[in-house]
Amino acid sequence: MSHDIELGALVLRDGLLLVVRQPAGSWGLLGGPLPPDADADEAMDDFLRACGVNAPAVEEDFIQTVYMQREGRHLVYNLYGPTEWTGEPTAPGDAELRWVSLPELPALPVEPQLLDAIYEVFGLKESAGEDAVLAAVASAVGNAMEEGAVNAAAGQPVPSTNGAAGAQPRFASRREAGLDVLGTLNATQGEKAARGMYDMFGTLTDDVLEYALGDVWADEAIDRRTKSLQVVAIVASQGHAGPLRSHINGALNHGATPEQIAQTMRLVAAYAGFPAALEAWRVMEKVFAGRGIKLGAKQ
Repeated sequence: MSHDIELGALVLRDGLLLVVRQPAGSWGLLGGPLPPDADADEAMDDFLRACGVNAPAVEEDFIQTVYMQREGRHLVYNLYGPTEWTGEPTAPGDAELRWVSLPELPALPVEPQLLDAIYEVFGLKESAGEDAVLAAVASAVGNAMEEGAVNAAAGQPVPSTNGAAGAQPRFASRREAGLDVLGTLNATQGEKAARGMYDMFGTLTDDVLEYALGDVWADEAIDRRTKSLQVVAIVASQGHAGPLRSHINGALNHGATPEQIAQTMRLVAAYAGFPAALEAWRVMEKVFAGRGIKLGAKQ
C-alpha cells in the first residue's frame, strides 16, 4: 500500500478554528498535498500565504504527524498550529471558509480520521463541550504567550493564602496577577502582551489569565524562575515547538541562565527520551541565537 503526505494548519482566532471545504467536498484544514521533493515547512508556508495567512514562524509551529488511511492508501498528515499569524484569510479558488468552534466540528461533514486527529491535538474527546474548549485554550496558552492581550473585565479577588499564610495578597485580583505573570514572561507590560491572546481566543482569554496565570503561575509556593524551567521541561517532553520557544524566552526573562535551560533539556533527554530532547535543543538554540546568547558564555 502506497502513501501520500498532506499538510494541514490549525488556524485559530477568537477561540474558533478555520476550516475549508472544496465544492461538494468535506470540511478540512487549510493546506493540501505536499508537492514532490518539497520541504514541508516551506510548502505549509506557501499554502497559508496563498490564503492570506502570514505565519513567519511556521517552521517552529509543527505540532505532530498523524497516520490515516484514505481510499486504500496510507496518508501521512502533518499538522501545524500557526501561533503568530497575521492577515485576513481568503478561500482558495472555489472553496468555502468558515470559522467554527471545536464542539461544532462533529456536526459538519468532516473526515472522521481528521476529526479524531484535531481532537487529539487539543486533548478533547468527540463529546467535547464548553468545558473541554476552555481546557483546550488553557493548554494552548503557551502558544499565545508571545502574542498576548486584554481589554476589560475585572477578575475575582485572590485568596489571602496566595503567598505566606495570613499575608496580604500582592494583587487585587487573579486577572491582575495573571497580567503580571504574562508581562514578566514576555518582558513587557501585561496589558500589551495580552492583546494577541484576545485576538486568538476571544473572551476565553479571561479564563487563561485568571486561572492558568493568575492562580497557578502567580502562586508563590514555587518561584517563577523554577516554574519557568519546569514548564520548559514539560513542553519540551511533549514536543510542541511553538509553546517551547515562548517558554524558553520566558525562562530567560525570569532570570534562568542559558546553562540552566540547557541542563533542563538534558533532564528531558534522560526522562522523556532523546528524540524529544533533540528537537527541543534545536528550538533552544534558535531562541539563544535570536537573543545573541552563546551557550557557555557568562551572561
